[in-house]
Amino acid sequence: MAPDTAFCLYYWVRELSPKFIVESGTWRGFSTWVMRQAAPEAKIVSLDPIFALGHCLDSAKIGPGYWPADLERAGMDFSCCGFEFMVKPEPSLVLFDDHQHKIHRLQQAIQKGFQHIVFDDNLPGEATHLTFFRYLRDPAIKEWMEQVVDRFEIFPPLWDTQAGRSNEIFVPGLNIPRDPELACLDTTAQPRSGYTWLTYVRVKDSALAARHDPATVT
Repeated sequence: MAPDTAFCLYYWVRELSPKFIVESGTWRGFSTWVMRQAAPEAKIVSLDPIFALGHCLDSAKIGPGYWPADLERAGMDFSCCGFEFMVKPEPSLVLFDDHQHKIHRLQQAIQKGFQHIVFDDNLPGEATHLTFFRYLRDPAIKEWMEQVVDRFEIFPPLWDTQAGRSNEIFVPGLNIPRDPELACLDTTAQPRSGYTWLTYVRVKDSALAARHDPATVT
C-alpha cells in the first residue's frame, strides 16, 4: 500500500471509528499500522496466508514488519474464518487488500455479518482480479448490489493519474495543491501510480438480516 492509498484508508477508518477490524492481506503490516493510528483502541485481526509460510521465508529479505503484541495474526483465508459465529462489537470493519475477486469478498463479508467494508485494489482497467468496475457491467450483478449495498463510494485519487496494469486508463484526480507537506503522498511520477482506488461499502441492514431468514436460503 502506497502513501496516497494509506491516506485514504486513514480517512475511512477515522470516519467509521471501528471497535473491531479484520484485515485480509497485510504483508509487512503497513496498512495495519495506518489503521492503528486511525483507531488506536480497536482490536485488529490480521489474516494473510504468508503467515503460514513464515518458516520458509528469508526474514532478511522481507524486512521489518509492524507486529504489536496485541495484534492477532492468522495464516488462513478470510473465507475460512468463523466470524459469523462471533458477536462483533459495532461498528466492525473488514479491509480486503488481498487481490481477490471483489464480489466474492463482498458476499463473504455479508455472510459473516460485516456491514462496513473497505476494498483496496478496486482498479479501473486491467487488474490481477475482477474489480467492481468489471462486475458492474453485468446488469444482474448491478441489480444485486443495489439490493444489498446502502453506500458505495470510491475515494478519488489526489491528483490526475493512470490506472490499470499497463497504465491504460487516465483518471482525473482531485488535484489539490501540491504543498511540500503532501509530497510524500504523490506517487504519480512512478511508472505505475501507487493509488489503488480504495472503495468503501456499507451493507444494508436488510441484507444482514436476510442471512438469518430461512426463506432467503436457496
